[in-house]
Amino acid sequence: MSRHLMAALLLLICFASLAETQVSTSQRVRVSESIVQGLMIKRVAPDYPPLARQARIQGTVVLKVQINKSGDVVNLQLVSGHPMLAPAAIEAVKKWKYMPYLLNGEPVEVETSVTVNFTLSDKPVAEGEGAAGEIPGGVPGDHAPGVMGVVSSNPGNGPNAPQRIRVSSGVAQRLLLTKVQPQYPQDAKDQHIQGVVVLQVIIDKEGNVAHIELISGPPELAPAALEAVKQWKYRPYLLNGTPLEVHTQVQVNFTLVN
Repeated sequence: MSRHLMAALLLLICFASLAETQVSTSQRVRVSESIVQGLMIKRVAPDYPPLARQARIQGTVVLKVQINKSGDVVNLQLVSGHPMLAPAAIEAVKKWKYMPYLLNGEPVEVETSVTVNFTLSDKPVAEGEGAAGEIPGGVPGDHAPGVMGVVSSNPGNGPNAPQRIRVSSGVAQRLLLTKVQPQYPQDAKDQHIQGVVVLQVIIDKEGNVAHIELISGPPELAPAALEAVKQWKYRPYLLNGTPLEVHTQVQVNFTLVN
């Protein structure tokens, strides 16, 4: 009789352990890097390692990151990247801070990827490179760090003088002076619609949003994001002391909070 009781107790313990594991697993969700970028509150730029700079080493470091329910980075693993750049990327990303990711109104842990791009500012980056992650190398506007490529040129100022520069969203964020929060559409709230709206934006030489296009996002949320971003204000982006137009992307995150 005691053997049967012991077996039953062991079986109950196994089921309880399995249930606990399932609950724990369900509390962590895998989220794309683009969505997590929209939740970012604080981004610390990595310091370019002096030896890597002297050796003219550039490249991308990819990290697997775990973010807790409070939005803190609690675990990092190196996926790929140059060994002379990886420690600086890891040290910086440890200090990043996010808004909590909500699932059905409750904060959950997040697993995602983070891309950190290291580009030496005095060596131009080809079009399409460095599209993700923070690009260190100085303050935006100082020798044009974070440049991804020339979108158009100004023949009146020489054959190579750029008129509009493509920069990463991280660089553009550091130039942001005024950020108007979008009004959450009531219909979207009623339907519990959440998500990220990605916009393509052109910022003029005075730092005003001169043109804006929708790339992706729930159609119920896009108009509110467009209306808000139109009112954002940036510091002028300077190249050798001259303000330029900027071509970049903006992500607007809509998250319901109970």
